[in-house]
Amino acid sequence: MRQKINIFVICLLGFGLIFISGCKRTNLLEPSPLGPSTYSILLSVSASPNVLFAGETREQTIITVTLKKFDGIPLPNEGVQFHVRNSLGERADIGYFDGGDSVATRYTDGNGRINITYHGPLAEELIADAEVLINAILLGEGKDIISEYTPVIIIRDVTEISFNIYADPNVLWCTSKRPQSLIKVYLQKANGAPLSGRRIYFYLDGEGSFEDGKTKTFKTTNASGYASIYYIGPTRSELNIDKMIYITGQAETTSPFYIFEEVFIRLIKGTD
Repeated sequence: MRQKINIFVICLLGFGLIFISGCKRTNLLEPSPLGPSTYSILLSVSASPNVLFAGETREQTIITVTLKKFDGIPLPNEGVQFHVRNSLGERADIGYFDGGDSVATRYTDGNGRINITYHGPLAEELIADAEVLINAILLGEGKDIISEYTPVIIIRDVTEISFNIYADPNVLWCTSKRPQSLIKVYLQKANGAPLSGRRIYFYLDGEGSFEDGKTKTFKTTNASGYASIYYIGPTRSELNIDKMIYITGQAETTSPFYIFEEVFIRLIKGTD
């Protein structure tokens, strides 16, 4: 009889432990919507410009990294390692960072920002156009791998570049109000691929000015390889006779290569 009681007590205690353990499991924590702390770190990287021409001298681009928490607070004094990789993500010996290295480490400033210069290759170092990936990797013990990259296009032969400039309209009627013409430029490879992030320099020879009041200025091509600026013509009183003015657009490339086009605008001394 005593043996049966002991067995019953043991079973009762075992059941109680299971019940207590089960009660603890009902108090589960909700998963954080922000995920693990390392995933709340935002790393971004960009290149300006993102297209370089390989010629007799090395062109440069500024690689910018920003490191922030998910709520926008910058992360200072964090190490970031930079690698040069090919389009397949493999380490590549194409150009280098300051100091001549294909791998470099920099630390974020008080704004969580890093600027580092990438120096592109020479024409003799390439056999064709290339795409490199500038890879930025956040360093630090105990962190998950946080990595981002930005592409940089290397153009070896600038003769394969198509550059066109237009004026719309190309005839202006000058009255008491200043007439305007939209100067449009398209920069692309021969196969039609746009070249973005390149400066286009505009030069005016004649009366009037550009929209910023200058006669020499520049714009940067967008993702479609397109840049534009307004030419502002003279009034009737500022124009003695009908005449032609011309505007030169020149694409930013490595010397001694020059890619430029001219567009002419006819100014007619009109009446109101």
